Amino acid sequence: MKPVALLSLLAASALGKRVVHNWDIGYVQANPDGQNQRRVIGVNGKWPPPAIEVDQYDILAINVHNSLDEATSVHAHGFHQRDTPFMDGVPGVTECGIAPNGSFTYEYNVTQSGTYWLHSHYQEQYIDGLRSPLIVRAQKEPHHYDHDVTMMLEAWYHRNSKEVADQLLSTSQSIREAPFRPYMLVNSRGGTDPDVTKLRFEPGKTYRLRILNVSATAMIRFGIEEHEMRVIEVDGTATEPKRTNSIQLSVGQRASVLVTAKSSRAANYMYRADIFTDIQSGVDRAVLPFSSVVEYAPNAPLRNVSDAQSTLDWDFFDDIDLVPIDRQPMPGVNKWVPLEMHTGLYDDRREHITFNNRTYETPIVPSLISAITTGYQAFYPDVYGFKSQPVILDPNTDVEIALFNRDNNTHTIHLHGHSFFIYRRGSVDGDKTKYRTAGDFPVRRDTVAVPPREFVLLRIRADNPGVWFLHCHQAYHNLQGLAATFIEAPYFAQQFEIPEQVLRNCQKMGIPAKGNAMGRNGLDLLDEQRGPFPLEGL
Repeated sequence: MKPVALLSLLAASALGKRVVHNWDIGYVQANPDGQNQRRVIGVNGKWPPPAIEVDQYDILAINVHNSLDEATSVHAHGFHQRDTPFMDGVPGVTECGIAPNGSFTYEYNVTQSGTYWLHSHYQEQYIDGLRSPLIVRAQKEPHHYDHDVTMMLEAWYHRNSKEVADQLLSTSQSIREAPFRPYMLVNSRGGTDPDVTKLRFEPGKTYRLRILNVSATAMIRFGIEEHEMRVIEVDGTATEPKRTNSIQLSVGQRASVLVTAKSSRAANYMYRADIFTDIQSGVDRAVLPFSSVVEYAPNAPLRNVSDAQSTLDWDFFDDIDLVPIDRQPMPGVNKWVPLEMHTGLYDDRREHITFNNRTYETPIVPSLISAITTGYQAFYPDVYGFKSQPVILDPNTDVEIALFNRDNNTHTIHLHGHSFFIYRRGSVDGDKTKYRTAGDFPVRRDTVAVPPREFVLLRIRADNPGVWFLHCHQAYHNLQGLAATFIEAPYFAQQFEIPEQVLRNCQKMGIPAKGNAMGRNGLDLLDEQRGPFPLEGL
């Protein structure tokens, strides 16, 4: 183990406790909204997988056994994995995956605090239910509240993930564009009975609602009738309170809001968690309404039942206005990484979504293993394969990532290994009157929504050696090719040893554990497949 990692581990051990969970990942049957039973992926024979809560500076160990008939993994969404890149749980990037009947122990040094979640990063397994909240209580909580409530929101499909994937990757336009709809789940329960999704408030108490969007594809807007919310955290960054009566969360994003309850039990109120469908090109965006109840008393009258009576304005909540409590200064710019997002028809007759017209495809050898085993050639992008879209970052370089969305639907970009500063938003048409620029201390997130025909400028400092995935968290956009790989400080990454459990699972899956993207020496990639490519004019 690298000395700095050992010191970090010892420091965390001195302050926190060791928390151990055993997860046997396997198939179970579930009917979460009472409308459709299907096969899902659960833990220890049950579904949903258990939520995990820890304290900041604990060590969290999850002993995973894979009882599926395919590989799996567990990713702690939002954890930076500083000094522990092999714990990031991304097959093809940081590991080979956990082989069927294989095991892996994910051990996290919990140095961050806030609202996170765990999910599989193998294919689209989390859409089939392998996801759960991961809550980290801060050692020094800057805000006061009486109750801490987790609300995991999810646009759930009655079809399994592979059926949806086959549709979206079809060579037939009519099949690709056939609408399919999701159904809202709140903490893995849904349907028309508000008793299973209600919130219970006590008069005068202040509630921290930790709201997570763990959907496959959909943005969700949330608000409580006649109740003001104060945003105090986004994606693990504690912020100064910002007042609003509604908030939007795209896929993978999280927010904590404080809500102070009414002073009496005279009435109950609606809360709304509406789904925006925003995935298929050629299909108009739709709003699928969902509502349930904030209950003060079982028999109290319910206010604001109809849309016409609603007090929610649904103004767009702009995260660029948030100010983090710690007021970290934003890095400058030593390297510019422009990434243009575009949907088009490619020469395989399928619709792909790409950065810079290059479709991502998982390399044979995980990119982190290539970085560690290829010596000085780890500095050459070609080593990682054309289709991994590698970006080499020198140590401690200040980087600006420029995301340009040329599409008519939103893309939600998640960066592993970092929380980025959101510096500027604007329109891709170049109209500077539409620019929105952060203040002196921009908010930091790990997942950012880039609306249609807009751009976002992000800043990071490349101070976390390893290989980090950048991808659209609308899961099927990722599948269609919208991803890239950041190779960060490869010389320092070579100080890490490949864990034995990584090598063991690679061997079980027949994947080479050294060499370039194809498992060969150096730049031997002569027969590498580089397509598909965009059709001319599309």
